[in-house]
Amino acid sequence: MRALLHRLPAFASVQDPLSGGGLIATYVASLIVFAVALAIRAWFDPVLPAGFPFLTFFPAVIICGFVFGLRQGVMVAALSGLSAWYFFISPGRFDFSVGTLLAMALYIFVVTTELTLIYLVTQAYRKEMTAREEIQRLAEQQEVMALELDHRLKNIFATINAIISLSLKNASSADELAARLRDRLAALGRSNLLLRGLRKGEDASLQSVIFQALEPFAIVGTARFTANGPKVPIGGQTVVVLSLILHELGTNAAKYGALSVQGGRVDLDWLIESTADNDEQLVITWRENGGPAPTPPVAGAGGFGSTLMKRVIAGVRGQTEISYPQDGAVVRLLLPVDMLRPTSEAAADS
Repeated sequence: MRALLHRLPAFASVQDPLSGGGLIATYVASLIVFAVALAIRAWFDPVLPAGFPFLTFFPAVIICGFVFGLRQGVMVAALSGLSAWYFFISPGRFDFSVGTLLAMALYIFVVTTELTLIYLVTQAYRKEMTAREEIQRLAEQQEVMALELDHRLKNIFATINAIISLSLKNASSADELAARLRDRLAALGRSNLLLRGLRKGEDASLQSVIFQALEPFAIVGTARFTANGPKVPIGGQTVVVLSLILHELGTNAAKYGALSVQGGRVDLDWLIESTADNDEQLVITWRENGGPAPTPPVAGAGGFGSTLMKRVIAGVRGQTEISYPQDGAVVRLLLPVDMLRPTSEAAADS
């Protein structure tokens, strides 16, 4: 039944407005229906008793209003009323006697009732289609959310697995292992809380991710820390990766670097630059000053922090560059711009 209704112009136009040519065609068809009704009424006029001037016009109004549209029905109703008045009530003239006016009032009442019922039917159809579209939209949104949840869980478990495996290799005791796992998983949890606070279609700013990741070290908003760079929106797994790396950098700086002494400071800068392949990448530079002179690792060896950073940033096609000048460690993170947003990330995984 619904498929049949959708083939009628009056109901099809609820979802897709008719083109100019289609709209003209409905008015032409309505005029044809009116002409047929007028011809049939004139044909039967010699055999019909008095009192049936509107006999064939009522069905014409219903057909045009229900099939072609309310405006077309109103047009046919007006033409039918005038024709019945002029040709069949008082042939050749418009009679304004009481009886004629009562007959016309009855006609107007009937066709108004017909058109009102047609209007209510089309409105009910419109609401049903709107409800169906909303249900379909919610179902599609639920599917997208389920896929996004699966994607995030997969990335989170992969990151947790990397943290655990690397912690096992570098921890000297169970207490040290527990402390390291607790700190890193807490950073991971904070990044996911930041993601959960975003509404659909929103991205976190890079600055908010930086401040959130370094909040436990009590340097945000103090003279010991500066953050400079353009507004860069990021989302999805990139938020988790950067939160974890920044937390690791802060931990290393607090234990061994600039934040381990009173006068040390950290400068964090970021910018978007072009690569040799004419692509764009985000470059984040972590620079420590005023701390103990860093000790470069032995060639071929790497601590937990550097190994973790290189492994997790590779998950978003990024790179890590670490240098150890005398005034403090310098870490450069390079991420392709197309990996900063969740949609691009999902496409890369597919």
